[in-house]
Amino acid sequence: MPRRDLIRNVIIVGVLVLALILLRIFVFHPFSINDKMANASVKTGDLVIATRNAQVDRSDLVLYKVGGKEYLGRVIAKENDEVSYVDDVLYLNGQATPEPYLNKMLNKHLAAPTSNGYYTDDFFLSELKGTKAGRVPSDTYLVLNDNRGDTEDSREFGYIHKNQIEGVVNLRLYPLNKFGFIKVEE
Repeated sequence: MPRRDLIRNVIIVGVLVLALILLRIFVFHPFSINDKMANASVKTGDLVIATRNAQVDRSDLVLYKVGGKEYLGRVIAKENDEVSYVDDVLYLNGQATPEPYLNKMLNKHLAAPTSNGYYTDDFFLSELKGTKAGRVPSDTYLVLNDNRGDTEDSREFGYIHKNQIEGVVNLRLYPLNKFGFIKVEE
């Protein structure tokens, strides 16, 4: 009887380990936030989870890869959207669109003595690489950093193809006092 219990327990543990490995490979991508990725929603040193193959929507924080390097950014527009940014106002398909996730960083920027008054420089889709007819091409996203002074995003790389998206960042594991889902409006 004890030998059979041991074999059963080893099989159970093996199946659990295999399930965790498969989840890590195909579903979850844990990563630590570095200085360049930090924004009002996630801070340097946070351990977060990106969910692979998740539905990507506007305002989602996504982990994406360009040139073998990982970046964190926010989806501003999806395919067929028209976008412009004028005087710190995002115009999405001709409508002024609020960005509540920028409020903390925008207020901090405007309070700085070196502020030029604008948090996001004006731009139009026609200025981005790969733009045709002023709309976001199919299977791509316009992704911007919440820290708009850092232009390592679609303004520099062009559109982010859906295959470059590693996952949607939606869960913080560490620090433990902030464990839980990451809210869009943070």
